[in-house]
Amino acid sequence: MGKEQAKTNMELTIKEAAQAELKKLHFPNDTALRIDVVISGDCGCGFFVQLAVDELRKNDTLVYQHGIPVCMDRLTKRHLGDVLTLDYDPARGFALSSPDEAFADRLAVGRS
Repeated sequence: MGKEQAKTNMELTIKEAAQAELKKLHFPNDTALRIDVVISGDCGCGFFVQLAVDELRKNDTLVYQHGIPVCMDRLTKRHLGDVLTLDYDPARGFALSSPDEAFADRLAVGRS
């Protein structure tokens, strides 16, 4: 990939159902599935999670799982941590969790 990427110690598990759904997507050069935290509220203490096929940015953390490129920026990694699981249910969409917390479900993949 063309842009400099941050070194990672991120552990990402993509469950089989999520793998099958993500493999239907197209990832052109220098793009990946972005896991993105969007800060909400005046205090900046709330956030929600988005998924999108997006261009890589300098200092993104980038991992490949089962041939699927996944990236996140520093802010997102700071809020979500280093150990994540992405799953998929056809009736509910994608779900993102850590060993300690369920961050989001009913996620769809957008395009940035």
